[in-house]
Amino acid sequence: MVECDDTSVTNMKFLLYYFEWMSGLKINYHKSEVIAFGVSSEEQNRIANMLNCKVGSLPMTYMGLPISDSNLGVHSFEGIVEKMRKKLQPWKGKNLSSGGRLVLTNSSMSSLPIYMMVMF
Repeated sequence: MVECDDTSVTNMKFLLYYFEWMSGLKINYHKSEVIAFGVSSEEQNRIANMLNCKVGSLPMTYMGLPISDSNLGVHSFEGIVEKMRKKLQPWKGKNLSSGGRLVLTNSSMSSLPIYMMVMF
């Protein structure tokens, strides 16, 4: 989160370049979005062009979790429920004992709700 002035945006771009240089990772700017609050759409486009990103909007999904500036309804969390459902599907077979199924279910199914609760 930075101010919407040219100096702050330029410094953010330099920080991203330094991150790439230090970590050896590359930032995919085509997948990145910038969300600017309290400025006009022309200013949002200018900032996005400076950072080589798209202009984003709320509500959005960050690491699989819904983020919004207003209250989220139950339908916003359907993606998380679907993830949990997909994790259970491979275990429908009878290849594991009941104890093995219990351990796998507890370990993997508890991680998603805990991750989600930490976010909120």
